[in-house]
Amino acid sequence: MLVTYIWSWEMHQIPINPLELFNANIFAPFKNTLAFSEHMLGSLLLAWPLFLIFKNIVLVFNLVSLGSFAISGLGMYLLANYLTKNKLASLVAAFIYAFAPFKIEHLEHINLSGMWLPYFFLCLERFFESQTWRNVLLLTLFISLVFLNAMQYFLFLPIIIVIFLIKHILCKTFKIAKDNVYKILTSAIILAVIIIPLSIPYLNFKKDFDFQRDLRTIEGLSPDLFDYFINPAIYKFYYYPSAFLQERIVGPGIFVIILLIISIYLIYKKSININKLLVYFLTGFLAVLFSFGYYIQLTTADFGGMIGPWAFFYNYIPGFSGIRAPGRLSIFFLISSCLFIATAVAYLLNNKIKKKYYRYLFIFAAVLFLFIEFSVISFKKYMPIPSKHALVYDWVKEQKDANIYLEMPLGINYLEQDYDKLYEFASINHFKKTVNGYSGYAPKEYEQLNNELTHFDMSDIQPIKDYGATDIIFHFDFYSENFKKTTLEKLSKENSVELIYNIDNDYVFQIK
Repeated sequence: MLVTYIWSWEMHQIPINPLELFNANIFAPFKNTLAFSEHMLGSLLLAWPLFLIFKNIVLVFNLVSLGSFAISGLGMYLLANYLTKNKLASLVAAFIYAFAPFKIEHLEHINLSGMWLPYFFLCLERFFESQTWRNVLLLTLFISLVFLNAMQYFLFLPIIIVIFLIKHILCKTFKIAKDNVYKILTSAIILAVIIIPLSIPYLNFKKDFDFQRDLRTIEGLSPDLFDYFINPAIYKFYYYPSAFLQERIVGPGIFVIILLIISIYLIYKKSININKLLVYFLTGFLAVLFSFGYYIQLTTADFGGMIGPWAFFYNYIPGFSGIRAPGRLSIFFLISSCLFIATAVAYLLNNKIKKKYYRYLFIFAAVLFLFIEFSVISFKKYMPIPSKHALVYDWVKEQKDANIYLEMPLGINYLEQDYDKLYEFASINHFKKTVNGYSGYAPKEYEQLNNELTHFDMSDIQPIKDYGATDIIFHFDFYSENFKKTTLEKLSKENSVELIYNIDNDYVFQIK
């Protein structure tokens, strides 16, 4: 619901006034509220053309979600094939990356699909091989797509680029020639034009709300070393399912870990592509260290411990202090694992398994084991999308843009927010300003109002007015019949509000 709302708002606002893109209609009267979450512009590039065809935003979300598996898999296939020159081995790597447990568990987080990351690595490899204009511009394109799709992944890219740069300078395979400087400067200018305007709203958000993630929150959502070595399906038996359980799911699966350990041993013993894979080893190793958060923990029983590299970036590098769940950077470990496995499988197919029939049988068995393990992991439940919107929103659409609507009941618990999810999704029909909102962040004032209105009575009108709302919409389908009767009786006698519209079981009161 959040992603489809963001896409819908952007498709509504960009043609009208793109300069006001971040002043979304939710969490009124606050400004810059789109910056409370990621802007999802990278996936909007896929969603918008599909919406023009199908005119159904939920269908479009499902198509883009499914499409992200194909885009991810193809990207990993191309990257692995570039490094191994073996199509069958690349197919195994593509399957692992496309359908990894992390990807399944974050299915609703379309920005975490990592669909453009393999293309970034592929273009980075090509760039250091040959600094042609084509390779420079393709690398610029996929850096831009990673930024537009997932800013938290983008923040890790400079570290990867530095690792590649140091490796190629030491190996004397890259020279900073005059012609290369022009190309790199051109790339930097293009990236600056894209990145700076879209980063300013987030910098303003950090400044206006004095925002940074609390260390206790980060540590509570960070995985430990043990999480990398278990099948994520085990969580359904040993942990209580919650909205944040998915942040602990960083392990690629037992079978993948076994393949990875065998692959590392084989690569080391046979010295297979060690120079090429060294950068991926460092990338994966750093990604694991970063994923632990502020402290490197072997188990979640420990709070504190040895300070990890994340601590430096959290304190000194803009952007890192706003990331809620560092474990999401484990996707770079996943990429590295896929390439190590592909390299080892390619060696086996080229040197140990001579007959074509046995090669196909080997690949089929590997994919089958992966399929069996991956298919038992997901245990999430999804909220059904309302088939029709409430008719009251047709009336709201015709009202003044200056009005600010508070919809009741408010989200009873912000960590669940079922009501606010519905209201935000329904605002696609009108895009008028609403006090309600659901995003990656909520202002403290909003959470305070939420608490005050948990048990609504007439004494609550003044806080609503002081907050800035001009109208209250009661959705009495969410209340008991007795509450509806009592509330309507009280409001009819109250001089501070006036009933101005009613349809079905929805009542709109204007605050005087």
